[in-house]
Amino acid sequence: MNRLSVVALCLALVMISDTAAAQEARDLGPGSARSSRAPNGGVLSPASNAARPAIVRAFLQARHDQRTLQSLVLVREHVAATGVAHVNLAQRIGDIEVYGTYVRAAMTPRGELVSVVENLAPVPAVLPPSALTARVALNAVLSEHYPGTGGDLPELRETGRTVVFGRDARFIEDPTATLVAVPLDNGTMQRGYLVVTWDRDNVLRHTIVGTGGRILLEELRTNSDTYKIFRIDPLKTPQQVVSGPGGGNVESPAGWVTSNTTTGNNADAYLDRDNNNAADANGRPVSFTKDFQFTADLTQAPTTTVNQMAAVTNLFYLNNVIHDKLYRHGFTETAGNFQTNNFGKGGLGNDAVLAEAQDGGGTNNANFATPADGSKPRMQMYIWTQSTPSRDGDLDSDIVWHEYGHGLTWRMIGGMSGPFAGAIGEGMSDTLAIYANKDDAVGEYSYNNPKGIRRYRYTNYPLTYGNFTGSSVHADGEIYAGTMWRLRDVWLSAGRSEDSLYNVIVDGMNFTASRPKYETMRDGLLAAAQTQAEDCLVWEAFAQFGIGVGAKGTESCRIFTCQVSVTESFAVPSTCAGPPSNEAPVVTISSPAQNSSFTAGQEVTFTGSATDDADGNVSAQLVWTSSRDGVIGSGATVKTSSLTINSHTVTAKVSDTLGAEGQASVSISITAPSGETISLSVTGYKVKGAQHADLAWSGASGGSVDVYRNNVRITTTQNDGSHTDAIGAKGGGSYTYRLCNAGTSTCSLDQVVAF
Repeated sequence: MNRLSVVALCLALVMISDTAAAQEARDLGPGSARSSRAPNGGVLSPASNAARPAIVRAFLQARHDQRTLQSLVLVREHVAATGVAHVNLAQRIGDIEVYGTYVRAAMTPRGELVSVVENLAPVPAVLPPSALTARVALNAVLSEHYPGTGGDLPELRETGRTVVFGRDARFIEDPTATLVAVPLDNGTMQRGYLVVTWDRDNVLRHTIVGTGGRILLEELRTNSDTYKIFRIDPLKTPQQVVSGPGGGNVESPAGWVTSNTTTGNNADAYLDRDNNNAADANGRPVSFTKDFQFTADLTQAPTTTVNQMAAVTNLFYLNNVIHDKLYRHGFTETAGNFQTNNFGKGGLGNDAVLAEAQDGGGTNNANFATPADGSKPRMQMYIWTQSTPSRDGDLDSDIVWHEYGHGLTWRMIGGMSGPFAGAIGEGMSDTLAIYANKDDAVGEYSYNNPKGIRRYRYTNYPLTYGNFTGSSVHADGEIYAGTMWRLRDVWLSAGRSEDSLYNVIVDGMNFTASRPKYETMRDGLLAAAQTQAEDCLVWEAFAQFGIGVGAKGTESCRIFTCQVSVTESFAVPSTCAGPPSNEAPVVTISSPAQNSSFTAGQEVTFTGSATDDADGNVSAQLVWTSSRDGVIGSGATVKTSSLTINSHTVTAKVSDTLGAEGQASVSISITAPSGETISLSVTGYKVKGAQHADLAWSGASGGSVDVYRNNVRITTTQNDGSHTDAIGAKGGGSYTYRLCNAGTSTCSLDQVVAF
């Protein structure tokens, strides 16, 4: 046999070997995960002073052989606000990562295991060789998603098991191919490559390429939402000056702003009108005093200079507010949050959110791409074009909360692709928006519809788990968000705080398998709940939507297509048949009398009492709040002479030590002193279908007056006795007007006009 024949035979043997080894990748969704949790709040293992990873390995000895256990490496461990320690492990064969496998364990401060979720794959004695190369794997992805758009990309360098390729005009980051071990559905493993591509449309893909260049698995790590467009409504959210944390707080030790512009440790916000994934020239507002105050003019296009600076400021502020809020509830450095500097607290830094305002890559949309910990995510916010002038999604906090929520679930849960996990990602992002704004619709401002961007408002949401189709993650995600809105309702009605609910939601992700189903998320919440009563609240909400005892979703996916089925259940455990045990405090207001009237400047005394079954007399902890002026004092008796002129609902609230909240309210009115009364009348009418309101007044003093619509100052105008408010909206609606001496609280009574 000549040398050429030998070479040909060797190549043929390699090809035969690779072809014979071709198998489908193992399902890495929640169906492959094994969950262990002791019943009735018990533990899985005795107390131990051993290192936490060693405790987990000892527990897993009964399930897995020694080679599999020896493949485990620590990814991260952190202690949640509840004191529960969370340990994450992964598998490596030598220096090769086993793709998609993990262990997530939780244990008490005494070293007792309370929960273990894992989907480990058996490790072979020898990981078979493969003829597959990094370049072949990359080209397989390019051929699938970018056919005919370019030649081979240059190889820049090799770091460990990762080959980095030079990007061309298609990509915003250098594509990479990392050698991994891929578990197969027949229980074996093969070598493959994890190919990561991030293109200029902000589409971030993690693709597993196996023997022969076959695509075995793919995760799309960019979440994008599409919204319907209706006509514009009047602006409902006023601009107001608020304060950040200055030099720092617990959540952001370096503060929000680390320069003289909207760049900080948690987020970098800027304009990207030219869609090059970098800040435009003059694309960030600058303030050497760190006072970013730009008054938006919503009668003008979003692209005016002042409106652009207001948009970037708004986006930067919201990203930081969301960072700090989620940090307080467990999305910290060790949980994989988004920060440049992690201050030595664990996790990987250098991953502040790149928040791109008025991005030129599209309209009427938004998206969020979430790479692994240590790489910067990208949020792209778009302008909405179906109104005149156009509207800016950067001013809609619902959309910003929704997009940031995708980053939370990808980082804390892991894989969020597939019909169930994708729907949960959308539903969980909606959940954060409706929780944060205490409103059961999402994106009303951008969508120009009181229902928001979804088919139904979330109060009394009509669909259940059985309506899950797998055809639209947005439509299916509504079912999960409707469930979570109901959970909020039963949670607060049981006297528990909203903060405690956030704790359970975020911590529950530590107990949740990658690529979860609805029942997987439910079980994660149950694992994070602190009491049996809280467990029952979770069951009550989920069972109402068919995610009760025995509910199960199944999916069968082969690369790009999935089949789903759902078995729903409306049952709750027998232990949850009774009502929650903790009753809210009983609050009584003894003075002033209901509908009392006082003159502005007159001292008003509020007296109340509160008793609780568990805590006794809690009157001293009462907090008094005016519907117009905010908090006015605390204690059993509060005196004030500074209430503004108009009607007030004053509420006294108190929470017991278990979080149950009681309250009572009294309505009073504050009138102007004799001779200082402002009289206001309002007449509504339409011009070519558009709403207008004529205001007429007398009794105002000074050269100008402030006009308020729906409690928001809309203009300061000359005190000439009349003003026309061109509302501009069409159809029905009602508006509440008030007129005040400019810069004062001397005002008219409210006047309502309806169309």
